[in-house]
Amino acid sequence: MAPSPKRRSTVRQDSHQNRLLAQLSPEVYRKIALDLEPVSVQMGQVISEVGDRVKHLYFPSKNTMLSLLCTSAEANAVEVGVTGWEGFVGFAPLLGAETSPHQVIAQIPGAAVRISVRAAQKFVRESPDLHSLLLRYVQAVIVQISQTALCNRIHSVEERLARWALVNQDRTDHHQLPLTHEFLARMLGVNRSTVSLTAATLQRAGVVRYTRGKFTILDRKRLEEVACDCYRVVSEQYKRLNII
Repeated sequence: MAPSPKRRSTVRQDSHQNRLLAQLSPEVYRKIALDLEPVSVQMGQVISEVGDRVKHLYFPSKNTMLSLLCTSAEANAVEVGVTGWEGFVGFAPLLGAETSPHQVIAQIPGAAVRISVRAAQKFVRESPDLHSLLLRYVQAVIVQISQTALCNRIHSVEERLARWALVNQDRTDHHQLPLTHEFLARMLGVNRSTVSLTAATLQRAGVVRYTRGKFTILDRKRLEEVACDCYRVVSEQYKRLNII
């Protein structure tokens, strides 16, 4: 089910909304602002399924996070990327495709703005700066997806969970994340008991606190030490591309 739009209103360009859109010049932003539609998303809400025709680009606001998942014929799914207020989802049409290669769900609920593919393509043609900005983000996402594939193959669940928690915190301003064992297991592609055991190990070390539905980072520095190098690789790529 697609997110329900809120009442139509003028979307402001400010620091609490999408950071990618905030990089646009006031002139370019004014041109697209009237085509930006505010929406709200709920936790676990499906934005698009694999193979769906992409109708909108979604730009999350602060403290909202969307997950990109690869799915199998057996109905299994694993997270391969995340998007927060630093970026957008729905980029397939910008690359010449029409359908989504990923399932996109809301991982942390909140607000976003969306723009129709037709309008986005029009503005991209008219604005080289907008085109360049969006493609830089797509490049960063490709790096993230590639590094996640490597990470899922060679690193321990403990390292991956630490990386995943850091990535989430980078896209919110909170030390506490609203996450269940079931949701974490799905994102990491492991069973629930593995998530429970791994989280318990980190909790005993005083790095996190994990109670039902709440994952709290207690010591970010030590969490960075636990996380695999994939976290640094992707973060540096985003910085080089001037995304975060």
